[in-house]
Amino acid sequence: MIELSDGLTKQLGLQEAQKEPEHNLKKLSAHDLNKSYQGLQQQVQQATNPQQKLGLKNKLNDVHHEISNRTQKQLKAFSEQNPAIKQPEHNAAKTLKR
Repeated sequence: MIELSDGLTKQLGLQEAQKEPEHNLKKLSAHDLNKSYQGLQQQVQQATNPQQKLGLKNKLNDVHHEISNRTQKQLKAFSEQNPAIKQPEHNAAKTLKR
């Protein structure tokens, strides 16, 4: 199991990303951040040691927060650049759901 995990880590290029502190996640490209997230998900699923699993979950959570923060920044920038695009009214949204 360890060999498989190490193999996946090397294959996905995650060994450097996992050792870096959280603030270095900001330096990763979106592609590398996504690869890191996917690799960590697989490792969490395969982990059998509870301590190791918790550590991986914490790293996964850090990557998730970085992805979320970037997405929110991009959405905010998009909405500022496109003020004509507005949220649907609540009544219209309710009608569409029915």
